[in-house]
Amino acid sequence: MAPDRRVATARRKTGVLPDALWLLAMTVWFTFTVAFGSLAGAAQAAETEFLFDALHGKTGYRASWDRLMKLVQPTPDWLAQFNKNFDGVAGQVTDLTIDGKPYSLSFVCKPNECAQHKFVVMFDAGGAHAYGALGGKDNDPAFFGSPSQAEQDAMAKAVK
Repeated sequence: MAPDRRVATARRKTGVLPDALWLLAMTVWFTFTVAFGSLAGAAQAAETEFLFDALHGKTGYRASWDRLMKLVQPTPDWLAQFNKNFDGVAGQVTDLTIDGKPYSLSFVCKPNECAQHKFVVMFDAGGAHAYGALGGKDNDPAFFGSPSQAEQDAMAKAVK
């Protein structure tokens, strides 16, 4: 009888083993699904950049922004404050094409009065040059950085 008992014990253990492997496989699958889903979401979030993100650090965007800000005179208080630490109401950087050339466009605005007081900035490819438009929904924008007429039209639309 002893040999029969060992066989029965072995059968029970092998019956449990596939269930344990299945549970382990499902746990691993779930873990990878969640991990890769999170990475994909992080990659998408990294692509969605805001103006203050683009201006931090020593980048082409920051250098061209600094040159542009020297041209904006008089500088409204809310824009001067944003320029000190890049903390304020700012928009996402969006890509657009004007006359076949790629640009990035964003804005910063006066807190609680965004529609009335907005500064739109447009960077050429790589951020080597920046153009700006200061205005709002009720007034015509003032342009900075010598934008072309097509560039002015795009920024004027964004200011409104």
